[in-house]
Amino acid sequence: MTTSADPVSVAERRRPVSPLRARINFAVFAAVTVGGGWLFVALDRATGQSAGTGSVTSASGGTSGQGLWIAVPALVALALHFLSRDGAGPLGLTLRFAHRTRWFAFATVLAPAVTAVLVVAAAATGAATFSLTPRPGEPPLLVAFATTLGFLLVKNLLEEFVFRGYGTRTAMALGLRGLAPHMLVGLVWGLWHLPLYTVWMSQADLRRTTTLPWSWYLPVFLVGLMALAVLYGEMRVRTGSIWPGVVFHTVSNALATPLLLNGHLSFEGHGDALFGIASNSVFSVLLFGGTGLLLYRWNRSGERPVA
Repeated sequence: MTTSADPVSVAERRRPVSPLRARINFAVFAAVTVGGGWLFVALDRATGQSAGTGSVTSASGGTSGQGLWIAVPALVALALHFLSRDGAGPLGLTLRFAHRTRWFAFATVLAPAVTAVLVVAAAATGAATFSLTPRPGEPPLLVAFATTLGFLLVKNLLEEFVFRGYGTRTAMALGLRGLAPHMLVGLVWGLWHLPLYTVWMSQADLRRTTTLPWSWYLPVFLVGLMALAVLYGEMRVRTGSIWPGVVFHTVSNALATPLLLNGHLSFEGHGDALFGIASNSVFSVLLFGGTGLLLYRWNRSGERPVA
């Protein structure tokens, strides 16, 4: 059970859930989140801002549209929460929940453990080559990891607030069964990423993360995000907080990004489709999605805290 004693959270929990209001709110949330990015792409083009030079680990090369792409969904989520009450529960900002140390330890070690398994498997099967030495001009792995943590912590706090803080708590009130609320959030989350990958992000960097053509990459990526959403969503449901997800997200990004972009890990052929450390590989889906499924089954055997 959550140990939060925040008065606002308690009052929100006592408010009756309105599935109809939750459906309206989620529809507005999804439309703004998915469609807003493309409007901000158009804004960048209309104002002459150059795209295709953005970074996923810093604000370098970013545009005004890219900033709005993550800020506006967060503001809309806040507005819907306070102005269109649906009784779906609090936003998960609490740091007061049971077994905090265990959850934060789990969130910290999971990504490195899964990444290590995938890298070893890829190297052992010849699907990839691994080097501790980065490409010329790039910092060592530990330096790259450490220097991205600050930016990623802020970025992922906003992202987790949007998709788990508001998205998951609202989807859980829609009356859907099983894993459907998490997968719905995962689909919206995946579609939200598309302007970043197709317009704002350096295409050279994108090609270092996948060898798949877009016709294959897009469905695999969306399935991967939906599997990850089960894991993130179950951490949110189990703890009543977004903070374990923020930690997991930040550690995962800070580790995987330099491994791929700085030349430590290079895949042969389409080896990344099987062993890739990003969300678009078969084994990353199985490992992260399987962990989320275990959490879900664990939750079903006991009380599920407030979403």
